Amino acid sequence: MSVRKTRQKDADRESPTIPKLEVNKFLQQVEGRAWTDAEKELDNIRQKSDGGQWSRGYVKALEGLLLTFRGNDDKYIYLPRIVGISAPEVVAELKSEFAQFSMSDIHGDYDRGFFKALEDYLSLVSTSKQSSLPQSTEKPLDQGPEAQPVTPQRDEE
Repeated sequence: MSVRKTRQKDADRESPTIPKLEVNKFLQQVEGRAWTDAEKELDNIRQKSDGGQWSRGYVKALEGLLLTFRGNDDKYIYLPRIVGISAPEVVAELKSEFAQFSMSDIHGDYDRGFFKALEDYLSLVSTSKQSSLPQSTEKPLDQGPEAQPVTPQRDEE
């Protein structure tokens, strides 16, 4: 009996039927504050999920993200506030913690799905933050005369 239970746990963890494309669209719409579109994607995700504990936890986390961003109550915006003001290293550390939680056998299937959704959210945030950062200010050495710094000239009296 324990072998079957272990197989079920592994099946829930390894092959949940959560549509990744819809999840990415949902997370982008939440970030973009497109609530109606995000709700439609969330409904699609609910319909396509398999209804297992892992999937239920995943979907609940997505619902929580939607409610957190949509509401104006500061009481529930810890994660978005931390992500918004923190350095990329802090976001990466949070993502790593959520990844560990989502893989740990200490947590139940529901919790692992929940943490996996948060990890996916932080993956999207970290990639969008990296793409929105300005490119390096260093210029290649062989750019010609316009690459030389301009020094202001003073009027001599």
